[in-house]
Amino acid sequence: MSDVNPESAQTSATLLEGPRVRQTTFGQDVWRRFRRNRLAVAGAMVVLLLVACALLARILAPYDPLLVQLEKQFSPPSAAHPFGTDVYGRDIFSRVLFGARISLLIGLIPSAISMLIGTIVGVLAGFQGGWLDTLLMRLSDVVMAFPSIILAMVVTYTLGASLFTLFIALSVVGWAGAARVVRAQTLSLKERDFVTAARAIGVTRSGTMFRHIVPNCLAPIIVLLTLGIPSAIMAEAGLSFLGVGAQPPTPSWGLMVNEAQQYVFSAPWASILPGVAILITVLAFNFVGDGLRDALDPYLKGKL
Repeated sequence: MSDVNPESAQTSATLLEGPRVRQTTFGQDVWRRFRRNRLAVAGAMVVLLLVACALLARILAPYDPLLVQLEKQFSPPSAAHPFGTDVYGRDIFSRVLFGARISLLIGLIPSAISMLIGTIVGVLAGFQGGWLDTLLMRLSDVVMAFPSIILAMVVTYTLGASLFTLFIALSVVGWAGAARVVRAQTLSLKERDFVTAARAIGVTRSGTMFRHIVPNCLAPIIVLLTLGIPSAIMAEAGLSFLGVGAQPPTPSWGLMVNEAQQYVFSAPWASILPGVAILITVLAFNFVGDGLRDALDPYLKGKL
C-alpha cells in the first residue's frame, strides 16, 4: 500500500477547485467603482463641505446676513469682508453661507418630491398598462411639452412668489421625466421570473409593485435624484434672478446675482462670487450623479 503525500493531495484539491473568488456585497461593489472616479469623489467632498457650511452658517458667518451698513456699500474684498459687501453694505460671504441652506433645500426637497411622484406614476403606468398607462403618459407629455422654467414661473405667478411656492413649482415640473424612466424599468421588470413567482404565490398587485418592482428601480431613481438636484438649484437661481423666486432680503444666490447685475462693472465681486458658488455646487452634484450612474450600472461590474 503506497503512501500519499498530504501536501500533494491538498495541492491537487486546490487545482481542482480553481481560484477562489472573493465575495463582495452590492454596496461594496458600488463604493469600489465610485471611489475610482476621481471627479465623483471630488464632487462628493465638495457637497459634504457645502452641507457643513450650510449647517454651521451661524457659526462660520462673521456677520448677520441681513445686517445693513450703508456706509460700507460695495466695499471690496478684504480681511474684514472676504467677499466684499453689496449695495446695502451687507457682507456677501455671510450671505453666501446662508444662501447655501436655501440652495441645498431647494435642490433636495423638490427633487425628492419629484422622484416620489415620478416613481408612483411610472410604476402604476408600467405595471397596470391599458388606459391608465395611456392617461398618465399623456399627462407627462403635457408637462414635458412646456419649458420647465416657464411652467415654474406660471406656478409662482399664480400662487405668489415665495420659497414655499418654489418648492411646489419645482416639484410640479420635475416628475414627468422620472415617471418615464421608471415606467420603462417597470415594463422590463414585470416580465422577470421573481415577479411571476410573487404573483403565483398570491402577492397582491400593489404588493408586487411596491415590494418587488420599486426596490429594483432604486438605482436609476438615485441617479435621477442626484442629477435633478443641480437642475433644481439652477431653476431656483434663475427664478430668483427673474424676481419670481426668493424675495428680498432672503440670502439667495440667484437673488444676490440679480441685485448686483447692474453694478457688474463697478463692483464685480457682488455678482461674480454668488455666481461662482452656484457653478461649484452644480458641478459638484453633476460629478456625483455621473459617478453614481457608472457605479450602479451592473454592466460595468466586470470592467471596473
